[in-house]
Amino acid sequence: QDEETQHSLECIQANQIFPRKQLIREDENLQVPFIELHGESTEYVGRAEDAIIALSNYRLHIKFKESVVNVPLQLIESVECRDIFQLHLTCKDCKVIRCQFSTFEQCQDWLKRLNNAIRPPSKIEDLFSFAYHAWCMEVYASEKEQHGDLCRPGEHVTSRFKNEVERMGFDMNNAWRISNINEKYKLCGSYPQEIIVPAWITDKELESVASFRSWKRIPAVVYRHQPNGAVISRCGQPEVSWWGWRNADDEHLVQSVAKACASDSRSNSNKLMNGNCSRDFSNGGDLSDVEFDSSISNASGAESLAIQPQKLLILDARSYAAAVANRAKGGGCECPVFMGMANIHSIRKSFQSLRLLCTQMPDPGNWLSALESTKWLQHLSVLLKSALLVVHAVDRDQRPVLVHCSDGWDRTPQIVALAKLLLDPYYRTTEGFQVLVETEWLDFGHKFADRCGHGENSDDLNERCPVFLQWLDCVHQLQRQFPCSFEFNEAFLVKLVQHTYSCLFGTFLCNNAKERGEKHTQERTCSVWSLLRAANKAFKNLLYSSQSESVLYPVCHVRNLMLWSAVYLPCSSPSTPADDTCAPYPVPGSSPEDQPLGRLPKTRSFDNLTTACDSSVPTTNRRSSDPSLNEKWQEHRRSLELSSLGNPGDDPFDGDSLSKQGRAPVGAELSVAAGVAEGQMENILQEATKDDVGLEEHVRGSLETVAKEDEIALDKNRAENLYG
Repeated sequence: QDEETQHSLECIQANQIFPRKQLIREDENLQVPFIELHGESTEYVGRAEDAIIALSNYRLHIKFKESVVNVPLQLIESVECRDIFQLHLTCKDCKVIRCQFSTFEQCQDWLKRLNNAIRPPSKIEDLFSFAYHAWCMEVYASEKEQHGDLCRPGEHVTSRFKNEVERMGFDMNNAWRISNINEKYKLCGSYPQEIIVPAWITDKELESVASFRSWKRIPAVVYRHQPNGAVISRCGQPEVSWWGWRNADDEHLVQSVAKACASDSRSNSNKLMNGNCSRDFSNGGDLSDVEFDSSISNASGAESLAIQPQKLLILDARSYAAAVANRAKGGGCECPVFMGMANIHSIRKSFQSLRLLCTQMPDPGNWLSALESTKWLQHLSVLLKSALLVVHAVDRDQRPVLVHCSDGWDRTPQIVALAKLLLDPYYRTTEGFQVLVETEWLDFGHKFADRCGHGENSDDLNERCPVFLQWLDCVHQLQRQFPCSFEFNEAFLVKLVQHTYSCLFGTFLCNNAKERGEKHTQERTCSVWSLLRAANKAFKNLLYSSQSESVLYPVCHVRNLMLWSAVYLPCSSPSTPADDTCAPYPVPGSSPEDQPLGRLPKTRSFDNLTTACDSSVPTTNRRSSDPSLNEKWQEHRRSLELSSLGNPGDDPFDGDSLSKQGRAPVGAELSVAAGVAEGQMENILQEATKDDVGLEEHVRGSLETVAKEDEIALDKNRAENLYG
């Protein structure tokens, strides 16, 4: 197809497949109270009690007198009518929205509209991420060559498998090989197409192993610890059943993982020894003083393993009782170490209890005991301890580890991804963290569509569970204990929580890579990493040091863990020094140069949170241990902000932003223009705000936000000293 034909098809897709819907107003004088994204169309605008409520194909927007609530529709889990006139919206990230209406009929009308809007899609194209991307591509079709890659992940993500094999130093000559047995997902639909296995294991043996493992999820190596060559593997449970079935090829593969580790580490030791020998010989050393085993170089495969391999540690995330119970369903276990982690049903129940507690009004007097009764922190503690056990085995005992649970796509990625984060500082960089999520969660088939409830016809509530959110909570706990070890800040994780559910991006759609390939989500939607990119200074941790600890050993006791208030509580959030914009395209109706240059104070909540961003509070009221340090950091922060103006990739819509005095989110999408002049900020502010707020007030509020972040940073610094 030539360029003109391709452009024509894209226009048809945007205008006809994703047509705009006709706006229905309860009152002719009502206007859409927010700036729409590309592809977004507002369907209803009406009045609630002391508020204006609007519903689009992407969001629910409620403008109260003193605050604004914005929430993506896919973030809403349920809607119900309470107290006759009140709508009660429960969100998937633990928030609750309450909206009061004047009449019962009006409340029922909005109840029906919202229930229809949040229903799981009948086809995946009904999710907003497809319409958003299609309309953006149409609007910027003439500039696609220049700007088309702005919504794509970087090369470090697209070439992650090859890069990771090279970076971790796998010996692909003697110990390991890359198998293409799953090319086009013909062996296992929830596994990547390329997997690492011991060099002497044939594809025929892998087919036999697949018949013995749950969902054909065979043991695959996903990490090599560079200091000693120990590896981490993951798989599904063996199908032992009550009959005690065994599979010789499966046992051979598991044993071969340990032998390949020994071969790999000996091979690297020989390279190092040869280098040392050369230096010794040049200084007059005697060859007879050097002892080494020549069998590695004189043989190949399993026969070359003259050294005694370390015993493989098999870690089962389940309890012993759960593993035995699975034998009745054809599953089972080997002879592993059991970690006793709860299943998705227990985690879902715990999360629901946590949500109920965090949204109680007023604050309950028995808060601490009520928090304990949810068992949420206990579940985090068990997960952290499980990952720490893997770290001990790999780093200190130099033992290879095999991790599995029942199916290998919930608790297994939690443990493996957390262990890799603790073992390797690369995964604690922004780019490395993206690679970690893509590899352990997306490539190996965590069922995001079912667990988040945004898949096609994913109505089964028993399949929903905040598994990924629980893992991100553990990452946040590590950030607290090691504030200098992560390149990204807490706001990065909070934003990732939001967009796991928002469906503005296509990164977390579908249940596995095979489905994403069939639906062409990478070509038809934007990547969340275009927002959470390394160059986005809003998500930089100013305390980060690349010289911090190589391997992290966190404290896992419940008493050392804290509730993630920025996500679960309605009254706190980390402020990000960025405007509420999100994608590589400017706001409809505004020219590319009319983009926001300043940064407004931000809070995130679905309820009344006005005090958190009240710019009328003078900054002198803020407590600071070192005011001079605050001043220096403020100057440094402002210089960073000015230098980063016009950068593409900011958040086109902050899915839960709350604006003081009814201000709408500023600049709903990202500008493709860079280096815009400072004076252009005023135009976009006037367009995005409904009241006459001067620029001076916004600047004052921004300074307050910076002062608050400086205080948090200092507290983190003190926390680092506390944890030693």
